[in-house]
Formats: sequence, C-alpha cells, structure tokens
Amino acid sequence: GTDGIRAIAGQGALAPETIMAVAKAVGALLWNEPQLFSRQGRKPRSATPRALLALDTRSSGHMIQGALVAGLLASGVDVLEADVLPAPACAYLTRRLRCDVALFVSASHNPNDYNGIKLFDRDGFKATTALERRIEELVFSEHKGEVRRPIGRYERVRNAQEMYAGALTEWALSRFDLRGRTVVLDCANGAVSHIAPVVFNRLGAELRLLNATPDGRNINRGGALFPKRTSSAVKRSGAFCGFCFDGDGDRVIPVAENGAILDGDFAMAILALDMLRRRRLPHRTVVSTVMSNMGFEVALRKHNIKVLRTGVGDRLVLEKMLETGARLGGEQSGHLILLKESTTGDGILAALALTEVMVRTNKHLSELAKVMRRFPQVLINVPVSSKPPLQNLPPVQKAVKEAERLLGSTGRLLLRYSGTEPVARVMAEGENRKKVKEAAELVADAIKRSIGSE
Repeated sequence: GTDGIRAIAGQGALAPETIMAVAKAVGALLWNEPQLFSRQGRKPRSATPRALLALDTRSSGHMIQGALVAGLLASGVDVLEADVLPAPACAYLTRRLRCDVALFVSASHNPNDYNGIKLFDRDGFKATTALERRIEELVFSEHKGEVRRPIGRYERVRNAQEMYAGALTEWALSRFDLRGRTVVLDCANGAVSHIAPVVFNRLGAELRLLNATPDGRNINRGGALFPKRTSSAVKRSGAFCGFCFDGDGDRVIPVAENGAILDGDFAMAILALDMLRRRRLPHRTVVSTVMSNMGFEVALRKHNIKVLRTGVGDRLVLEKMLETGARLGGEQSGHLILLKESTTGDGILAALALTEVMVRTNKHLSELAKVMRRFPQVLINVPVSSKPPLQNLPPVQKAVKEAERLLGSTGRLLLRYSGTEPVARVMAEGENRKKVKEAAELVADAIKRSIGSE
C-alpha cells in the first residue's frame, strides 16, 4: 500500500507469526535505533520505550493486535492498548500519552477481509519509509537485533475515545455551535461510529446517522466510498450538510444541503480561500497530489495560491508540507491535513473545519463550493496480469501521444499502477468531456491489449 502493511488478514504478511516478528523488529529498533521514530529528531520520552496500540472495527483486528502486544512486550516495550479508534486519534494520543510509536491496525477503505498495520512516530506523524524499510530488513534477517530484556508492562487505555472526542469538541465549541441545524453523518460502520456522533451532538446538532453500527464485518459498506445515500438523506431531511467518513476515519467526503457530493479538492479549495482571507495560509501554498482536478488548481491560481503536487498518498503530502511550511494539504479522495491542528489526515476535524467556515460566513456548502469548477475527469481501472513500466510498452506510448493531442494544453493524462491491487489506473481530464472520455478509453484499450488480465 502507500504506507504500512496491508494484506488479507491471517495470511502472508498478516499471519500471526509474521505480525509477531514485525512487533519484535519494532521493539528492537525502539531500543537500538530510537532516532528512527522521530522526523524532527525528538528524543525518547522515557527510559523504557512505550507503544500505543489501537484498531478499527474489523473483526480480524483483535487477532493482529494480540500478536503485536505479545511481540512488543517480549521485546521489553511497555504497551498501552486502546480499543477502537480512528487513525488520527491514534496519532493524537501518541503525543498526548507520550508514546514513542503507535501501531494502528486497519486497512483503511479496503474491504473487510483485508487488514493492515500503520505506524505513527513519537511526534504523531506517519512513519518514514526509512523506518518501514528497517523493520522489513529486521523481519527478514537472521540477526533480529533482539536482546533479552525484562518483559514490558501492559496497560489498557480506558478513555481513549473520550480523550479524542473531548479534544475535538473543545476545538469546535470555542468557534461555533450547531444548535437548530440538522447534520447527516455516515460513519461507514468504522472507527468514527462512536466518536463523530458524540462530537456533533455536543455542538448541538440534530443528527441523522447512517452506518454507525459496526458488527466487525460491515466496515466500509457505506461512508466515503458510497456518498449517494448521504446525499439523498440530506435532501430528504432538509439538512444543513452531510459528511461521509471512511473506515479508519482519516478522510471525509462533504455533501452540500442541495445533495451535491463534493470531494477533497472542493474541501481544500474552500478552506484555502478562507485561510487566505484570514491570513492563515503561510507562503500562499497548498499541497495536493497528481490526482487533484485541474479545476482546483485553476481556482486557486486566480487568488495567487500555489498548488504543489506530490505522488499519491497522504504521507507524500505530509512530507511536502513539512518541507515547505504549508499548513493545508490533502487528496481528492478526502484526506485533509490541517497541520496546525493535527499531524495526519483527520476526517472529523476536516468536517468541523468546513462547518466552522459555513457557520461563520453564514453560507451554505453549495455556495462556498462555487469557488471551484470541476473539469470533466474520467478514471478507468484496467485489471492487469503484470506491471511492467508503462513507458516500455510502445502501443501504450503511442496511445498516450494521441490522447495528449486530443486533450490539448488545458488537459492532462495520468497513468499509474495501484499500490494495493493488480490494476492500472488511467485518468484523463480537460475542459471538453467528450474528448476526455475518448482520450482515457484510447489509453485504457492499449493497456488492455498489452497486459490486460481479461
């Protein structure tokens, strides 16, 4: 995947013995190479390393968490075990509980039979690739760097959800409230199911909840991947707005009062212009990825805001933000990083930030969204049998040249392989929908003919 480990639970990288080896590798590195656990060179906070563990609502999570607990304790690491938490809560509590690392068990937006492990460092940032590479080296090496140490101490964190919900509520209540307004929340039967409703409730909102009853198997059967239900619920109930979260709570898809489904680009555009007006956008810079719509860039350019693009994945966005001093970044898929408030993508926080702008400016989401016009964009997923570099396939290169000619100077074409499945993604966009579709199909067909798995 774009960060951490992801696989079918119980198999391969997520077989119990491998998970235990990963935990022991993390333990050995916490003792022997503690500098790997801070991007900012912060020293460990205590003599014995401390690890925080949390998970999303998948039923396989407890098996993985159990193996992690065993491996870490055996390596002499103190373990703080929380229950279900969103990824950003995990990042927040790593700092608040003075831990050196957090291991978060989740496969984000993937289906239920998948699971994964994400790492946050002691500053609450996603682990660096350097740290992940070292863990991998240790897991596969003969010399595991293990030293016999006293078994670590184990502690359950009982009020983890409340600590996080409380912090969000406090941030929001000092700025606005939602008395007399209806808000629709789709929690994807995931990690925000018992947190987002609590926070919006405390702000005084009337709530309409969708998919907020996780049973271990129904994660991501709604939420950010399927926003249409929220759209109809918003229209039906005359709601102020709606928000769709994903399984691990690090992204959000906003829905306007008229049922319009927005995405991360719209959310970033609205927040960027608001931050600019209030002089809170350092260097007039926003970071997004190559997937962001051209319309987003055009909208921000009108206000002399620079858009820096990175590869796909919120870790790359974060790294570019830290490097450039940007305070707002994110992805079209709904990951939004508000670096002054949080160290990672946070769906609930982003929803609150958007709501705050709506309440303060007294404008509905549909009106705020007018700052940007989405260029027609066509995305085609092509199942492939192998993943050779696409530039080495002459038929594909020929199709690309032709497609670029069709799209002209205001359009663009993007080809990449999925990081997690056997699929090539073709994305085309431009001002003319018909040409965009034609360009994307041209390239997708060439890929299908060359390496398609059908």
